[in-house]
Amino acid sequence: MRKLQWSHGLVLPFATFASANYLLAAVILVIAFSSSAYSQEEVIKFDVSLVTVSVAVKDHKGHALLGLKSEDFLVTDQDTPVSPEFFDSEGPASIVFVLDTSSSMQGRRWKSLLQGLKSFVKKARASNDYTIIAFNNHAYIVAESVSAAELGKCVTQLRPYGETAMYDGVMLGLDALKRVPKRNKALILISDGEDNSSRRKLAEVEKEVVARRATIYSVGLLLNEFCRLHINEACNGKETVKQLATVTGGLAFFPNAEDLSRVLTEISSEVNSQYSLSYYPPDKNAGWRKVEVSIAHAERPTLRYQQRYLIR
Repeated sequence: MRKLQWSHGLVLPFATFASANYLLAAVILVIAFSSSAYSQEEVIKFDVSLVTVSVAVKDHKGHALLGLKSEDFLVTDQDTPVSPEFFDSEGPASIVFVLDTSSSMQGRRWKSLLQGLKSFVKKARASNDYTIIAFNNHAYIVAESVSAAELGKCVTQLRPYGETAMYDGVMLGLDALKRVPKRNKALILISDGEDNSSRRKLAEVEKEVVARRATIYSVGLLLNEFCRLHINEACNGKETVKQLATVTGGLAFFPNAEDLSRVLTEISSEVNSQYSLSYYPPDKNAGWRKVEVSIAHAERPTLRYQQRYLIR
């Protein structure tokens, strides 16, 4: 039997060395196969996109209809019935605030915003988390997934100045929604006018909010009041914030300064009382897809939700 001698004097039989090589090759092969199988499994899981539909259910008096179960809902995707894999009701929510901090918000509007958020924080649900996006000349992140108390502290440190990059702010808010921890989530936009500084366009934003399945609640601060005075910027801003809410299954509000706290509380209550239905689509064909949700209930309630989404 041939022997191999290493430089440091160790002598091994050649057969032993060869066997060791075969064993090493076999181990590498097994590891490579396992790694390949694992990677393939991960790719398959990642490629299947979970669709979450947030549904607001109201009775004939406009009150939230609570206590429904997963089996009460019938969901179809492209006219094909689907079964929810996950179901959440009256659970905690992740809320992303997109706040206008442009110079037009100075004075009465800014004071109203601070007072409204202060009152909101006192009534906020402890289990919710909040993200703050601000926009003026550009959009930026103030805080992510913080408590209501932290939300209040962060807002008091902001100062209004500059132009109004609202569309960029909404787009940054949509990015933040992808990172929030809870399936029940919404974006609240608070602004007093139309965009004049964004790199993004309204049509682009509208497409993205639907594609990303985000529910937007728009608050046009004092826009009704100034639109009645025939101020074009206020009327244009009113139409913009209304449009962003409508296409996503959300709501638009146009409060005066004193009503902002009530509106924010109403939005928070609605988000917390929504039902979240998460399912895997019946196929992965790219393009716009239609979603329909219905329930069989004696109350014949009104359902509001985003009725289409995009698979890229």
